[in-house]
Amino acid sequence: MKNTENIYALLNDLSMDLEDYAKEELSELEKQKLKKAFLRKKNRSNSKKIGAIAVALLLVVGILVPTGWGKAVYAATESKLAEISYSIGKALGIERNIAPYANVVNQVVESNGTAMKLTDVIIDKDELILSVVTGTYKPVEGINFDYDIFINGKKIRNYSATGSSGPLDDSRTRFSSVYAVNIDGIDTTGNADIKVVLNNLTYYPSYAAPEKVKGKWEFEFAASGSELMADTYVLALDYGFRIGDEKYTLEEFRYNPVNQRIFGKVKDRSEHSYEINLRGRDNLGNKVEFALTSVSGEDLIFKYQNLYGDLSAKITSITLTPYAAKLPEKSGNTGDDWKQVGEAFTIHLDL
Repeated sequence: MKNTENIYALLNDLSMDLEDYAKEELSELEKQKLKKAFLRKKNRSNSKKIGAIAVALLLVVGILVPTGWGKAVYAATESKLAEISYSIGKALGIERNIAPYANVVNQVVESNGTAMKLTDVIIDKDELILSVVTGTYKPVEGINFDYDIFINGKKIRNYSATGSSGPLDDSRTRFSSVYAVNIDGIDTTGNADIKVVLNNLTYYPSYAAPEKVKGKWEFEFAASGSELMADTYVLALDYGFRIGDEKYTLEEFRYNPVNQRIFGKVKDRSEHSYEINLRGRDNLGNKVEFALTSVSGEDLIFKYQNLYGDLSAKITSITLTPYAAKLPEKSGNTGDDWKQVGEAFTIHLDL
């Protein structure tokens, strides 16, 4: 009886939510055949009883979709992921409504047991912003993945990007990731045919080595940035500051409801690396901060940080002062020795 008791204990400990799985019911003829087989074998050896218990369990549950239990679990995960509503505005931490500028995709793709959902994208002239929700099969501390982007059949190469990722809830089995990819040089004035291929997914479990998930998640859709471009304003700037022998020039402030960015150049770069912020206040007294998020050759981009909420639509000017911290040569972590590296300057605008 020992084996029988073990299997009963196993079944007692088994926890399932049958609503989570797609089922295919047995026909009445198949049920009768299984029932007769079960009755004929009920008095046989203990090993036979174990098989009968499995058959009885099968009658209760029904047969899962043709590819088996694992496929049903993946289907349930994919279904739940499709129901998640998490806008790109939330992913970016933007409080104002930016839905009119988002291209809704809402495609879910499953590969190797993991479902990923591309919720929506935004084209901001030379930047493509992607919002992705990932469902993991177990709790993890974080995730990361690579991606390839094709626009109108052309693969984007040597691009720069910024991004962030975090859990959607305490289960740590659903993660939101948002990435802003530089697509400078690509014509985005009209509708664009876009393909995004996600790959090299990595899980970061607690107290364990990172786990690679082999798979490929492809999404194809059309998108446009024309509405956001119509609501984009550009102001010329003429301001400079130095860090040692390096000369920084700020040339343009481009702003719209989604992005607020300052573009510039750097000359005579040294072997040192710096983290640079532009800090200050608007004319209403609200704190404002821009961070250096992209350096490509001589080109610089400072992006507004939502540390203190959205940039108010009621302001008429922003006054900023540049600060810099030298990055350690070995660790690359942010330095704590922030220093003012230029005089305050004011951007006058009409939002």
